[in-house]
Amino acid sequence: MKKIILLLVCLLLVVGCTGKSTDNKKVEENKIDMKKEVSSYYNKYVVTKEESKLYDKDYKEVGSINKDVKLILDDVEITEDTRYFKIANTDYYIKYNVVNKIEKFEIDKRYKRYVVFNQNIVTTDSTTFYKDDNYVYKINSGVSLPIIIKNGNKYYVEYNNELVYVLKNEVKVVNHKNTSQKTRTNIRTFTYHAVYKPGETCKNKSICHPYKQFDEHMKYLHDNNYLTLTMTELEWFLDKKINIPTKTVVITLDDGNLAKNAIEILDKYELHATYFIITGRYNSYKLESKYVDFECHSDNLHNNYKCPGGQQGGQLLCEKESKVVADLKLSQEKLGGSHYFAYPFFDFNDRAKRILKQQGFRLAFIGQWNSEGYSTFNTDRYMIRRKTIFSTDSLNVFKSYLK
Repeated sequence: MKKIILLLVCLLLVVGCTGKSTDNKKVEENKIDMKKEVSSYYNKYVVTKEESKLYDKDYKEVGSINKDVKLILDDVEITEDTRYFKIANTDYYIKYNVVNKIEKFEIDKRYKRYVVFNQNIVTTDSTTFYKDDNYVYKINSGVSLPIIIKNGNKYYVEYNNELVYVLKNEVKVVNHKNTSQKTRTNIRTFTYHAVYKPGETCKNKSICHPYKQFDEHMKYLHDNNYLTLTMTELEWFLDKKINIPTKTVVITLDDGNLAKNAIEILDKYELHATYFIITGRYNSYKLESKYVDFECHSDNLHNNYKCPGGQQGGQLLCEKESKVVADLKLSQEKLGGSHYFAYPFFDFNDRAKRILKQQGFRLAFIGQWNSEGYSTFNTDRYMIRRKTIFSTDSLNVFKSYLK
């Protein structure tokens, strides 16, 4: 009888030990499976696949993030206990399974070149940040942030290391000493024409630029950290929507002949510029560049000594209005849309200004007009000044224009 009882006890011990061993094995397997699952979601670059909650370092809910928001995540060592990923350059976390992996992307930091206003947006409770007309973050706390851009009913600020905006009627604005940096109250626009390499020909030598000359000028701007404005940025500046540093200029080029040479240099030095193209003569607008935008210089109205008045009797001054409108529309279509115009030969009159406005152009460029190429906040938007650079302007001469 004692032997039987002893055998039963041993059997129960064996079964118990085996059960515990099996349970422990399952726990370990679950941990490994969980670690694999979390790892399958992690990537340096991700996008939210649904509207999701945001958490603080204690994993308490502090707000939300919208669907389809691209994020950069902090590096993390994933363990069996990992359930959240930290958003880089923030104090916020998201659950591991609310994102999908994506390819590397760049966040546009252009706004960091602007000078912030000495004003802040202030909220006392929840704040909604928007981008591209969709909300990005909703944060359940108040903020005070410097204003970078003022644009209609939007105030743009930097939040979570990117440019977002809040709606004007959802915040109040207070004066705040954010910077003592000097800013511009005027802006100088330079005009170049064709840039030619050795062996290439260019007819009008006075405004045809040797490759070396244009390269030297652009290299100087790059090496000295000049900001070169796009047309949109120039418009923002003139409308007092942004502040810009004193070392800021606008670079434009006219016509379109040998455009690839100038674009090659601008791309090399990462300088923004605008090429005003005669679309009926040159297809330079089909060239691709990250830094050069193509705008309208007419389709086939770049003909001088056709009309009385002006500097060279440009055709735009007296051509039949219906023909001018048709020409501008055709050029805009070829460019895929254009809101900025350079008058051929700098010739303009009130009629030309009216037609351009009717066709949706927001800025139009003339010559120096007794201003040495400077425009101010009060300058007529259809008489933006430009200073012509000539082929004989050495680097030292160009430097003098920047003072």
